[in-house]
Amino acid sequence: MRFTVERQKIDGFEVIELTDTESGATARVAPQLGFNIFSLRLDVAGKLTPILLEPPSLGELKANPSRYGNPVLFPFPNRIRDGKYSWKGKAYATPANASGHAIHGYALRSAWRVITEQGGDDHARVEARWQLSVDAPEHREHWPADAVLTVSCKLGVGGLTIEAVVSNPDTVDLPWGLGYHTYFRMPLTESTDTAKSKIVIPAARRWELEGFLPTGRQTPLPAELDFRQGLPLAGLKADDVLTGLEHGSDGSSECHLIDETIGREVFLAASPEFTELVVFTPSWNPNAIALEPYTQTTDAINLAARGIEGGLKVLPPGSSARALIRIGKRPVR
Repeated sequence: MRFTVERQKIDGFEVIELTDTESGATARVAPQLGFNIFSLRLDVAGKLTPILLEPPSLGELKANPSRYGNPVLFPFPNRIRDGKYSWKGKAYATPANASGHAIHGYALRSAWRVITEQGGDDHARVEARWQLSVDAPEHREHWPADAVLTVSCKLGVGGLTIEAVVSNPDTVDLPWGLGYHTYFRMPLTESTDTAKSKIVIPAARRWELEGFLPTGRQTPLPAELDFRQGLPLAGLKADDVLTGLEHGSDGSSECHLIDETIGREVFLAASPEFTELVVFTPSWNPNAIALEPYTQTTDAINLAARGIEGGLKVLPPGSSARALIRIGKRPVR
């Protein structure tokens, strides 16, 4: 069996490691810490390479759950203005952080329940489930409906596939948005200058922001944020919500993180449900960049109340929806 699944303890937390015994590639996920894939290492140009920004410890990941790896943002990604919104005539308030706004939902701060672990000749897979009323009951009153999110992480020859299924177990409509706060470690090699690391994002517009919240207008990209022909990581400063994504023949959009020195790239492919993408350069690490696929823009539930289409999705009772992303590596095309 080429692909294996192993449970281990790291820093006192349970970790599930998926391994490709042939290439040495690994993916590590912490179910107790938001089911965050906090480590992904792939064979890049013959060397096992960290693809995601890894936390120095799992204690640090617990303290700062949105700063490392691949945090899962649900039932809303990014901010809700002042932590307040209305839905079907009822006012809601959800806890705000130091910024004064609610941010990134509830799933990333919860323990998840593992339901499947499977190795095999083609891939290794771990699947876990989070339910608002079960795993974060303190927040049930803050959202209009109960929600179930099931996420499957599959390590195969081509890299990592993350598939999410959102389900509505309630008797009323479920408004929802899903995002991943995916931190990539760049450049791919320690010897590569960040000026020779190029980011490609197929976006044509951005949401106009004031205080990190959308005004409701979309604008053309300024030159310093037009990634369609590639921009170097060196000197890049960004915290923007991009939209107008170009989709390939299979419906997915692809971002590329290119290391020109070794002629290799890491790619992030997202299914059509992900219509927006946040690009964020963390001030605490100049050799990292977050590319965050979202199914909606920031504060979409309040935009919807103003009649502005921002990607907010609604599931009727008993229904479900799927979305997936893939992270892999290959020679530069």
